[in-house]
Amino acid sequence: MKTLTCRAFYSPGVAIAFFLCSFGGVQMLSGQQTPSKKEIQKKKDSTNKTKDIDEVVIVGYGKQKKVNLTGAVASVSAKQLESRPITNIGQGLQGLIPNLNINMAGGKPGQGSTFNIRGTTSINGGDPLILVDNVQMDPNLINPADVATVTVLKDAASTAIYGVRGAYGVVLITTKTGKKNARMAVSYNYDYTLSRPTKIFGTMNSVDYIKSHMEASATGAATGAGAASSPFTAEDLRRAEYFMQNPSPENAVYVDPGNPRLYRYTGNTDWVKALYPSWAPQMSHNLSLSGGSDKTTYYASLGYLDQAGTLEASKQKFQKYNVSFKLDSELAPWLDVNTRITFNRTDNNDPASVSYGSAELIKNDLRPLMPIKHPDGHYSGQGGFTNPLAILEYNGRNITKDNDIWLTGGINLKPMKHVNIIADYTWNNYTYNRTTNTKAFNEYGANGVLLGVYPWTTPARVTEENFNDRYQAINAYAQYENTFGAKHYVKAMVGYNQELKQFKSFNASVKNLVNQDFPSINLNYDPNPIVGGGINDWAVAGSFSRINYVYDEKYLFEVNGRYDGTSRFARDHRYSFQPSASVGWRISKEGFFNPLKKVINELKVRASYGTSASQKLGRNRGDNNYPYLATMGVNLGSYIFGTEQKPYINAPGLVSSNFTWEKVTSQNIGVDFSILNNKLSGSFDYYIRDTKDMLYAGAAVPAVLGTGVPLQNSVDLRNRGFEASLIWKDRVGEDFRYSVTLGLSDYQARITKFGQNPNGNIGTYYVGQKLGEIWGYETDGYFKTDAEAQSWNQKFLFGGQWLAGDIKYKDLNGDGKIDQGDNTLSNPGDRRIIGNTTPRYQYSINLDFQYKNFDMTIFLQGVGKADWMPGGNAFWGYTSEWDVPTKAHVGQFWTPDNTNAYFPRLRFGGGGNFQTQTKYLQSAAYLRAKQITIGYTLPQEVLESIKLKYLRLYITGQNLFTFTSMFKNFDPEYLLSGATYPISKSISFGAQLRF
Repeated sequence: MKTLTCRAFYSPGVAIAFFLCSFGGVQMLSGQQTPSKKEIQKKKDSTNKTKDIDEVVIVGYGKQKKVNLTGAVASVSAKQLESRPITNIGQGLQGLIPNLNINMAGGKPGQGSTFNIRGTTSINGGDPLILVDNVQMDPNLINPADVATVTVLKDAASTAIYGVRGAYGVVLITTKTGKKNARMAVSYNYDYTLSRPTKIFGTMNSVDYIKSHMEASATGAATGAGAASSPFTAEDLRRAEYFMQNPSPENAVYVDPGNPRLYRYTGNTDWVKALYPSWAPQMSHNLSLSGGSDKTTYYASLGYLDQAGTLEASKQKFQKYNVSFKLDSELAPWLDVNTRITFNRTDNNDPASVSYGSAELIKNDLRPLMPIKHPDGHYSGQGGFTNPLAILEYNGRNITKDNDIWLTGGINLKPMKHVNIIADYTWNNYTYNRTTNTKAFNEYGANGVLLGVYPWTTPARVTEENFNDRYQAINAYAQYENTFGAKHYVKAMVGYNQELKQFKSFNASVKNLVNQDFPSINLNYDPNPIVGGGINDWAVAGSFSRINYVYDEKYLFEVNGRYDGTSRFARDHRYSFQPSASVGWRISKEGFFNPLKKVINELKVRASYGTSASQKLGRNRGDNNYPYLATMGVNLGSYIFGTEQKPYINAPGLVSSNFTWEKVTSQNIGVDFSILNNKLSGSFDYYIRDTKDMLYAGAAVPAVLGTGVPLQNSVDLRNRGFEASLIWKDRVGEDFRYSVTLGLSDYQARITKFGQNPNGNIGTYYVGQKLGEIWGYETDGYFKTDAEAQSWNQKFLFGGQWLAGDIKYKDLNGDGKIDQGDNTLSNPGDRRIIGNTTPRYQYSINLDFQYKNFDMTIFLQGVGKADWMPGGNAFWGYTSEWDVPTKAHVGQFWTPDNTNAYFPRLRFGGGGNFQTQTKYLQSAAYLRAKQITIGYTLPQEVLESIKLKYLRLYITGQNLFTFTSMFKNFDPEYLLSGATYPISKSISFGAQLRF
């Protein structure tokens, strides 16, 4: 081991600071004894306690000491994000903050995250407001390496300052800045990742497939359900068995005796392995420069991400470019100015079929008999047989490009002591361009004979879509902050906010291209091109205020108010006032608490109440910007007179005269604490959030009106929940430090008012309904004999013949038949509530360890309770004669010799067996290792020899293993997220450098 020796001479009394890497420092006078490493650490521990007390948290339009917070607020720092190799900020935040629910929506290249705070918000959807440096921005476009802190505002007391935009929570993302009086610091991060789907299930082999298909066909012949005869012959089965013993391209096909132009397929291809053969690469580069003088600071960064898709044959490629620059300068003692420029660009290139319309076809139509290619080298696939590899290669490309530029300029005036006046202006221009070129291509039969154009790929066509959005925002507010008589702290703010968003779109689609290899909207002879477009906008404006008062560091008070107006409602219903109030009591500051302070360092209770309003009216981009106006659509009629197709105009829709805001009321109580010299800290919050006057279709109108049902403010919802977090930080000796962070959250939403369902119909909302309820039948095993099956009345579910091995359902209402009754609460027939899809008891476990220069992070995440009712051939095996069961289905279907099988007898379409029922209800609870990272930081003496300030190397595994009781073909996180592209597991290798 090397020893670093330094010698220097100082005059007595000169202050000298000693620092150890990652430990902190201690100051002494020359002439005193040199401090030991233990003394330096002791000083650092003391400093950290002071920092905990003085920790400042970003809140709406300002900052507050953490100990003075009275609302439900949580935050994370850049340090917690930097250890994760992530492609977007949502991925990095997943599991770090209880009840901040991040939905990754699959592993498609460039796939963004969606955010939710505290569960169900509204039946119309309700996303949190996400601000980056106080500007509303898509978090999926920013560079995660630029993020300094993330603060989540959860209750009305903390979000009311943002008015209608913050009704369902606020996420404040603050980016990094330079430091004053600091030399230029250069940082570079590199990450290389290999990914593949968490679940890869193979299809049945060809022999099992033919046998199961024949068995299902025999059932169809006996009962009149599904195909009564199999397309496969005994010769097909014989040849398939022969191929399994003698695999070769020639043995995978033979000429169809009934049609010499076609092959019959008898090979054995594992199509899932062919589509996902290996790990997909991804790499990212991030470079930043920062520094400053005594009056000016700067920060500049460049980011690049290159990501390939796990569906290898698709040649999917996603690229993201980020450029950011921040400059803050003090022009005078009373004037600061700041500028921020951000440019984000994404390029996405994937097959047209994956993006538009064929994803399900590719997933389901994977028959093992078909080889990848014919012996002559052409791709296989004839008529009803679809070759996914041919589609991915020949069916065209879908190319999208996003450009997003942001310019922000601001000033901070300090006209007098205790007063700041802050103003900023933001301009944004966003463009989106998509070109989809869908190509027709040929299919070939026996011995290379041309069969024609591949089904459904003709005619070739081109679609172009362009968006151009512009956004402007102005913020101006004044702050006053002062302490009177050492015990009275006052902070007040008043301000104004105004925003304008303008949308412009154009789209066109043409077929009959002159040359499909040179796709262009112009080069076509389409007699009826489809052309569309639109211009839209919305605006909001509001004034806001906040007053904080703290007495003697014990009693905390905060009052917020905002008066908002929106363009989305009629003038008489356009404005809304949203107040909130919160209080806190730092019990640990009371004199009577002194005897407990050796154990309990901090104890604070808090409560809040507030109201807000929501202008969220739909789930799609550009929806309902003028919902209070009756509109008329223009279309082309289906009748052609001569050579012209005549246009027609729809009757205007009906609009409620009382159409207005959704109203949100939030109540919150919480406690924050730290004990044992701040080694253990935590918080707990319980909340009730009522969303009232949600918009839903009103009472039915006579059909003679020729228009739909108008929306009305007719539904109320209550969401109850809690969140808790615990953090333990400690050290063992001088070299080993560790921390354990636990998070737990839960919520349930219930309908409290709905006037449009007087009969209690189960198919829509009803009072008392818990959102996510699953109604189903209770399974009573299988029918043991054909006679038993035919004596049990289940004709409502399936009018054909029931047989031994089919599902038997319990007659819950005792009426001698199995049905759904009137489908009402008073008469649900033989159905009952058997589960709920809402994810309950979401939890996370973060373990951090540091030993000398080594570090290790383990992040576990899971859901304690959730139900899911499966469907499709991935679960049932056959939902039609075109499906292919998976390897997991082999030996799992009922037969007279296998009466304890998991699945009922083989049938095409199920024949009533595929009802929502208790036997096949799946538990979507799981525990997943989201991240395991091992890192090593090079020692200081090594760094000096290679002219570096810092170098850390790491390896990370993500989504490596999962514990769940779900049927083996499924990923529970994938199902709960509603994703359409497989979630990926990955292994990453990276380096973090500072110069």
